[in-house]
Amino acid sequence: MLESVFIMFIAMGFILFILGIEMSSVVYAITSTLMWIIILAGQLYIEVPTDTIYDEPAFYAVGLGFIIMNIIWIIIIKMDYSFTSEHIPPHLR
Repeated sequence: MLESVFIMFIAMGFILFILGIEMSSVVYAITSTLMWIIILAGQLYIEVPTDTIYDEPAFYAVGLGFIIMNIIWIIIIKMDYSFTSEHIPPHLR
């Protein structure tokens, strides 16, 4: 069951990352960053009270990489004001 939670967080983090890039949305990018922070924190130490331990060292690097990419993307969105006006059709401005 613990693996399915991690799979859900990974899927949500990746989909929100793609949506944040596609729609140039800071909200999607920040939510994706939070999902990847949860994945990164989960790799440090997770133990179920019985005897189950879940550890996948590759997710630590993947989570850290996505966090860095999300932060860079949030900075790009916030700094580049002309970027958002290019993608909005003239009749919707």
